[in-house]
Amino acid sequence: MRGIGIDPGINKLGYGIIEENFKVIDVGTIYPPFKLNYEDKIKYILKNYELLIEKYNPDFVSIEEIYVAKNVQIALKIGIIIGGIICKSISYNIKFYLIPPSEIKKMVTGKGQATKEQVKFMVENLTNFHSFKSFEETDAVASAISTIFKLKEDAIFYKR
Repeated sequence: MRGIGIDPGINKLGYGIIEENFKVIDVGTIYPPFKLNYEDKIKYILKNYELLIEKYNPDFVSIEEIYVAKNVQIALKIGIIIGGIICKSISYNIKFYLIPPSEIKKMVTGKGQATKEQVKFMVENLTNFHSFKSFEETDAVASAISTIFKLKEDAIFYKR
């Protein structure tokens, strides 16, 4: 099983491709050129996401849900990007999962209010991969890890 984890954003979108055994295949951050307008940033992100799908042929995509703290407008814009990723995934027949940040943190660290540094530490230990360049990358991999945990948990539950 192979999955893509996504940490969505407008100006930077983190991704991580991992295997079922938590082997990291690739990580990165998609940076749409700053000069692009919002619509063109969406196009840029979705085109790059599509290239990842075609290159890695994932079984699922795990997307960190939006955390709305202060700016609802930004949250809505990120929501539109998430919707585009979901549509692109569906068009390739890829299962998608939306996971709240607190659930990702709890599954990866055991604590729903973990810091980014704690998440990074645990992701590095679970994957034995220590070349992350940003928290967007570690958050994306954490999202994929939490989906694998959930899928394994569900498989055990349904076998009973």
